[in-house]
Amino acid sequence: MTFTKKITLAVLMLAALQGATIAGESGTVYSMLSTNGVGLGYAKSIDKDFALRGQINALPKTSYSGNVGDFGSNSSLKVDASWRSVQLLADWYPTASGLRLSAGAMANRNKITIAGAGTINGVAATVNSEIKMCCASLAPYVGIGYSTRPKDASGWGLVIDVGIVRQDPKATLTTTTPGVTAADIAVQKQKIDDAIKRLRNYPVIGIGVSYAF
Repeated sequence: MTFTKKITLAVLMLAALQGATIAGESGTVYSMLSTNGVGLGYAKSIDKDFALRGQINALPKTSYSGNVGDFGSNSSLKVDASWRSVQLLADWYPTASGLRLSAGAMANRNKITIAGAGTINGVAATVNSEIKMCCASLAPYVGIGYSTRPKDASGWGLVIDVGIVRQDPKATLTTTTPGVTAADIAVQKQKIDDAIKRLRNYPVIGIGVSYAF
């Protein structure tokens, strides 16, 4: 499923939430700053203790230029990070305190690109690498958080999320420099793969404000 189709699915699900039958309650909109970027979401109660949420996240491209150790101490590389994702979540409120347990999935288009001059397995070379944070399928999410149950909320409120996204980061590596062998590229790519394994369990920490209608 393409990212465009996933966004369309999220919009349709958000629209469906509008039709949930909780008398006198139109749901809660919220904005959040998190490790997934800036998020905009909508929550709707479907039962006394359960709610559904949809959230779109984005972060303007951020860049770094300079040395990246895995490509040599004298490397001169530009690193661009682009964060875009859509989350679909179910929330369970076990008490009236606002504490909730959440589970769902994320369509994850977060990625990092690296380009410039460095070394590949010790050979001076141009470097072109891309690291995509997730696979083609949806990434599962579990977490805890705080917010007033949408059916009980009114006016302004606080929203907090703490959880884990299970990612499957993948890297590519190419060069235009003659003399760099496929074996050199394989050795260097393995270094990247070893480094990004740490990102498989990606922490999600966010805080924001909400408004209930």
